[in-house]
Amino acid sequence: MLPDVLGWLMRLTARQPAFVVYGRARGESRWRRVSVLATARRDMTSNWPAPFWPGTSIAWGSTVVAIGWDFAEALLLEQLDQPATRARPVRVVGGRLRSPTHRRAADETANPYWPSYSEILAHELGHTAQARRFSLLYLPLGAVFTLFREGDSWVNWFENQASRIGEFGGIIGSTLHPRLLAAVQRAGRADALRLLETDHPHHSANEG
Repeated sequence: MLPDVLGWLMRLTARQPAFVVYGRARGESRWRRVSVLATARRDMTSNWPAPFWPGTSIAWGSTVVAIGWDFAEALLLEQLDQPATRARPVRVVGGRLRSPTHRRAADETANPYWPSYSEILAHELGHTAQARRFSLLYLPLGAVFTLFREGDSWVNWFENQASRIGEFGGIIGSTLHPRLLAAVQRAGRADALRLLETDHPHHSANEG
């Protein structure tokens, strides 16, 4: 599949991912390992052309998601407070990132206007599942329908589906980039690293 070839090329050219996570779509029985690559070009303060680079995240196939370093650090610190695991995955509240109506109806305690970093990654992991399903059609479909984002029209189906099906099963602690480990040390949170997911294929963190 072309998306997987692109993902392989990105992993090949990247020195090391920010981390590796467990991801899948609702209905998938097995968790997949997805490499999360970080680049300063996708930081909010990036000088690269908007809206294609600053503050963006993108799934390049079924095995690779690209984000900014600022997003990677914020997500990791969020996960140290409320870690996702394969036993307790993060899903997008109400199946929508940006709909207060859907989000309030699904969970009154959730922020109706702003999703968590973990929810955004769950959305991108929904796109990795779409890449598996649509194969060669994934990139052209994404290029067209991502522009419409979420909504209540048929043209919003691609983004709506990613938010509805994506599941984030946690960061594999042993895969953290040294840059992120240093950030955790600076934040005084090194003790919480034990709460992250393991790389054991069947044993989930905080599970018996």
